[in-house]
Amino acid sequence: MTSATVVGASVAGLLTARVLSDHVDEVTVLERERLDDAPRPRGHVPQGRHLHLLLSAGLGLLEGWFPGIGDELEARGAVRVDGSRAWVFQSGGYRAQGDWGRAVLSLTRPLLEQVVRQRVGLLANVALETGVVVDLVRTREGRVDGTLVDGVLRPADLVVDCSGRSSRLAHQLEVSGLLAPPVSRVQIDCAYTSGFLPRSDDDLDGSFLVVGTSPPGSFRAGAVLPVEGGRWMVTLAGVHGDVPGKSDEGVLGFARSLLSPTVAQLVERAGPLSSVASYRFPSSQRRHYEKLPRLLGGFVTLGDASCSFNPIYGQGMSCAALQAEALGATVGELGVGSDEMPRRFHQRASAIIDAPWAIAVGADFLHPETVGPKAPATDLANRYTQRLVRGTHTSVSLARTFNRVVNLVEPPTALARPAVVSRVLLATVSRRRRGPVVHPRVGPAPSP
Repeated sequence: MTSATVVGASVAGLLTARVLSDHVDEVTVLERERLDDAPRPRGHVPQGRHLHLLLSAGLGLLEGWFPGIGDELEARGAVRVDGSRAWVFQSGGYRAQGDWGRAVLSLTRPLLEQVVRQRVGLLANVALETGVVVDLVRTREGRVDGTLVDGVLRPADLVVDCSGRSSRLAHQLEVSGLLAPPVSRVQIDCAYTSGFLPRSDDDLDGSFLVVGTSPPGSFRAGAVLPVEGGRWMVTLAGVHGDVPGKSDEGVLGFARSLLSPTVAQLVERAGPLSSVASYRFPSSQRRHYEKLPRLLGGFVTLGDASCSFNPIYGQGMSCAALQAEALGATVGELGVGSDEMPRRFHQRASAIIDAPWAIAVGADFLHPETVGPKAPATDLANRYTQRLVRGTHTSVSLARTFNRVVNLVEPPTALARPAVVSRVLLATVSRRRRGPVVHPRVGPAPSP
């Protein structure tokens, strides 16, 4: 009888349990918090109080693992949004509206976790235990053969660390020298403030609004997206010490400083924000397990415990889902107890992480204060990407390609295809003849 232990009931941990259930006889998920069956933010997940999108890549995998889950989430209030009525302001203009590809789900993270937990709880060979703390993993002869919980050994053929970027297990193994991967850190010091507004059909002439950065003029960002409960969720963000306030005046002042006036107008119309929360994200961090000459048999790391990057693009959950898929495939090919399995998995996971890391961390280097390991040609790639973004203001085709890359459906190399480069050149030349930017309307249309 084979067994696996997943440490952490995050989205990464729950999806890992799901894929392992197809290949392992018994799967146990251990979570240190006591979770009830309600969509509440988890105490050790401060980012859970801020905007989350279930991107196309992640949504597709979830619907394969849990048939009908997209419809279930929508029935509970999640909102499908696409490019047809989207307002995305970046680099001086709004992205051309139209067919950007598959719709994504806009919802709070607690709702997603609640529904996924319920689905995982229905699996006959998966047990979810909450309120337990994993103190250690036990290693013997170059393998991890289980976890120690309250001093009691829980044997397992495989232990998967999904306990987040501050993982105690990763720290334990690094300090002991048993598993000390090189670590990349890129300092960005993101600061977020989020809260809710009541949502009405006539609030905004569109389905959602994102105001991205427009280097070099502005590195402030804001977003308004529909979530369950008939609410808008509003998130404001700054970097390198530019912190949005939590007070009504601080929120409105920061919103008014954005290059699009619409976020502030909506806050003025429907505000002030309720349930205001703040969050600081100091740096993108990546543990390079794929670079180690030796790995521990019976142990892998997945999700934020392996890599956490600037969350402004909302790619974390979908990246974790893709890693979980890779783990399931690797275990299916080699077996849960294979000594080669951890190396094969981390090689695959590294290739998956490369894309969102390049998108998020590469863009961080547009800010002159960002420091950390910088990939070759980052500046050249950023100059091209900024030109491409300006091209999306007039080209739906470019908007669709860019959206598919950000949604992890296509690799960043798709942006360098000859047909795409040609469209970038054509769109950015023709844009010079455009008139002034027209912002979305807030509030009901005036009477004729």
